[in-house]
Amino acid sequence: MLRLYEDLFVKSGYNSNVRPVRDFRRPINVTLDLALAHIIEMDERNQVLTADVWLRMKWTDEFLTWNVSEYGGIETIVTPAGSIWRPDLFLYHNVNHEFDGWLDRVVMISSDGLVDWKAPAVTMSACLVDVSDFPFDRQQCSLQFGSWNQDGRYVDYYSRKEVGDLANLIRNAEWEVPKLVAKRSNLLYNGVPYPDVTFTIHMARRPTFYVANMLVPCALLAFLMGATFYLPPDCGEKISFGVAVLLSLSVFQLLVVEAVPRSENIPAIVRFIIASLALMTLSLLASSFVINLGDSVRDSKPVPAWARKVFLKYASKALLMGDQSKHSVPTQRMEHDSNSEAFENGMRSASEHRSRAIKKQRESLLQIKGTVEEISRYIKRIDAVKNIHNDWKTLTIVVDRIFLVLYIIACAITLLLTLLSIGMWGQLHRETMSGQT
Repeated sequence: MLRLYEDLFVKSGYNSNVRPVRDFRRPINVTLDLALAHIIEMDERNQVLTADVWLRMKWTDEFLTWNVSEYGGIETIVTPAGSIWRPDLFLYHNVNHEFDGWLDRVVMISSDGLVDWKAPAVTMSACLVDVSDFPFDRQQCSLQFGSWNQDGRYVDYYSRKEVGDLANLIRNAEWEVPKLVAKRSNLLYNGVPYPDVTFTIHMARRPTFYVANMLVPCALLAFLMGATFYLPPDCGEKISFGVAVLLSLSVFQLLVVEAVPRSENIPAIVRFIIASLALMTLSLLASSFVINLGDSVRDSKPVPAWARKVFLKYASKALLMGDQSKHSVPTQRMEHDSNSEAFENGMRSASEHRSRAIKKQRESLLQIKGTVEEISRYIKRIDAVKNIHNDWKTLTIVVDRIFLVLYIIACAITLLLTLLSIGMWGQLHRETMSGQT
């Protein structure tokens, strides 16, 4: 073994700064393969991906070959990586200023000159983040490797396979990595080729945490706003309750903004909150209209015939409230009934046959009759006003119920459109299948 080392590195005059090719016109072909070990952190705000990777490189060193039979059957040797020539491999878009290159571990050299270098490292690379579908978003971060000083005429890079290695990937709590794609490019700069190999990491966010702590509370607050339409129109807390729910969602939005990555695109959960706030504002305006409608009772004006027919009859039936028009009594004109007229005629006939002695009694009876009629008219007027009040109250309840149905439908459509726009169901299905496997 010692004799082999002396022959390869001492007696041969091996220089690690010289490209190990006998024909300097030929480039050295370097094969790259990447194994992703762990997604350490995905900083969406600064758009930086920190990952633990194992980079595997292979090339042929024509100056490090030997005859196995002459050295006791030794087929491979291990030597420090700094003692041989290595390609000046560089990670483009690297944002780690403390990164001093790949770890100088050891390399394995075969008797035919094949060098196998496995270089583990923690990389920090720039990654363009799109949070339009947050928290159901998918990101693609690229790790682009190539030479910084030597162009394709001296060192040429190839990908070992079209996909990277995910066999030893440690599961990340927030991100799932469905695939790792490798692609070789050979761009020309001033007519000089600069080959590189790009490994694209496809990541899908696990939305369970954000759904349970952000989306569900927002949806519950949005649907809770519908309870304002169940409160009686004359309840003084109707508007106060709605304003309290609206402010609660506004405060919750501030908390969500702190957790959502900053981006020029509006995340899906923020779009849902904005739409919910708009619906809540409209619901408060609707509640104000219902309260104002209930105040029409003070004018003691009867419900219009068209409103009685549209709302108290047809709308109430559609809302499964029954025909409310049957419960209201139309206003009647206050006239003398037949009994009072008969009473008056009888008194007139009796007065003709009676003597003057009972004239005072007749006048007393007439006064009693007038008082009874006045009381009867007052009771009828009170009943008419009460019926008008009941009609307006029933009308406000029906209109309140209509607004409730419209609000629930609008909230359901908003939530459904939000989920459909981001493909939540496919994402949850993939996460469920990944958890089972």
